[in-house]
Amino acid sequence: MRPHPHVRLDRNVAGSPTDVLPNLATVKTHLRVDYDDDDSYITAIRLAARDYIEDYCDVKFGSFSHQAFWDYAYPLVLVPAIATSFSNVELRKKDGSSYTLVDSTKYEVDNTISPMRVHMKQMDGVGPELNLYRLSYTTSVTIVPEYVKQAFLMICGHFYENRQDVGNDRVYEVPMTSRHLLNRYREMTF
Repeated sequence: MRPHPHVRLDRNVAGSPTDVLPNLATVKTHLRVDYDDDDSYITAIRLAARDYIEDYCDVKFGSFSHQAFWDYAYPLVLVPAIATSFSNVELRKKDGSSYTLVDSTKYEVDNTISPMRVHMKQMDGVGPELNLYRLSYTTSVTIVPEYVKQAFLMICGHFYENRQDVGNDRVYEVPMTSRHLLNRYREMTF
């Protein structure tokens, strides 16, 4: 039996982001900033902190369409996501020009847990070929736990207070409490 296939995710996702993290006013209150001079800088910090959390937890806040690819049929394929819906599994044509739908009786998708599981009941294709199978699915993250919001505020505070790289006299790394909070959310999403 072949080893479990490596699943590649398409990082060019289409969708609409949702602002589920604290707004500018809340961040300014957390930072104890009561003037408007730094608003554009704090807005940039908010975006950087959001990107950091999305990358660290491998999640996108909002509703997005994704695609996952793997190279050959395997009885169980693990896709690292919790999908709100999935459209289909497709098999690439022999000439490589496009994909065709796989009959829905040949697979079953369990999208209620992370990682999402694709059970291939009947396996087509000779494989392995690059990106032989494709799964299209949608994720929707519109609510986050309060500890993720707290981690977001802590990261914003860290970025605001440490605008420059550390000098030679501060070469040690202090563990970030925000990372500890995010690890709980990260594990929930695989």
